[in-house]
Amino acid sequence: MKSMHQCPKDEFLCTIAVIFNAARWLGVPKRGGNTAMCLSVVILFMLLGLEFTAIWKLIRAFGGWAVVKGSTTARLSGAIFYGNALFSHLLSWKFISSWEDLSLHWTKIEIAEVIRLPQDVQIKKRMTIVTCFVATCALLEHVLSMMAATGLNCPPAEYFQQYILSSHGFLIHKWEYNLWIAVPIFFLSKVATILWNFQDLMIILISMGLTSRYHRLNSCVKRVIKSEKRKGKQGKFGTEKYAEVQTWRRLREAYVRQAELVRRVDGNLGALILLSNLNNLYFICLQLFLGINNEQGPPINRIYYFLSLSWLIFRACSVVLVAADIHTHSRSALPLLHACPCNVYNVEISRLKTQLTYDFVAIKGMGLFALDRKLLLEVAAVILKYELVLIQFDK
Repeated sequence: MKSMHQCPKDEFLCTIAVIFNAARWLGVPKRGGNTAMCLSVVILFMLLGLEFTAIWKLIRAFGGWAVVKGSTTARLSGAIFYGNALFSHLLSWKFISSWEDLSLHWTKIEIAEVIRLPQDVQIKKRMTIVTCFVATCALLEHVLSMMAATGLNCPPAEYFQQYILSSHGFLIHKWEYNLWIAVPIFFLSKVATILWNFQDLMIILISMGLTSRYHRLNSCVKRVIKSEKRKGKQGKFGTEKYAEVQTWRRLREAYVRQAELVRRVDGNLGALILLSNLNNLYFICLQLFLGINNEQGPPINRIYYFLSLSWLIFRACSVVLVAADIHTHSRSALPLLHACPCNVYNVEISRLKTQLTYDFVAIKGMGLFALDRKLLLEVAAVILKYELVLIQFDK
């Protein structure tokens, strides 16, 4: 067995640790550090107070105790947006706090591998590109949302008030406007937007790390089969056959450890996956509904609507597709095993084929659904049905 000092540095674990450490200054909670912890607690209580206020005003609107402008669907969106931020904050806190144990388990698996797996030298670069891309697109989308909320002709002196009243009309009216109220709302709107994008980014990055390990295992299987095919024409003695069987046994055990790692990560990430997919599904439906009901408007609003909807769909699809790669790569070695020549076939290869065929490995939304590629078609059908319900309900 390799010692800790002999194990090569895992680029994925190092990169994700840097991202988690940097994210705590954006309002995403991180265990350790009094300043960051205090900031997280303050944001949590502020989100809790804002969400209770939004729900209370929604109840007053439904009960007819207050006059609120906008459709029924528009009244719900604000409460759901900040409700997602509140739960995302709590679930992100829980997951990042558990990441120390998960990363330790991840490192132990790397050390325990008797088979020398090829290193994924590009994982850090891919993670950095994805993080920068998500941050850039989220920033551009949010800037456009601020421009669309006030219009391009808003006087600079009135911009802040106009933005708050336009984007948070479900929460504050013109006669209730006060700078001491507007500034915290403005701050929390940015935090909620960051949390929304960060929860999807976190799922994507963790999925990339798990997929990378499966890719390395599959590459090792391919390399072993190629080596055995090359030696297959030569006669083999008992010790050589025994060594081959032991190699395949170690590979099979590596796949067992990898499947256990996926399930352990899924146990901590499942609630965040469920929240992310439900929230993305609702806001895709909402954006489509608002686009159908508001065909006319200033050019900046139409540009924002198109780009916002495109970014939301792209991000939601990316979460599903990148996470679905875990399930796809968990079975990628099967064609290689089926193509094994008879002269290299042994009992451990047979066991590995059975294991990969019948062991369903995927990350799930708290066991309610698995993230695989067919989920996209199911979600598309749900969006179509829900859109018809929204149109009928909002009449």
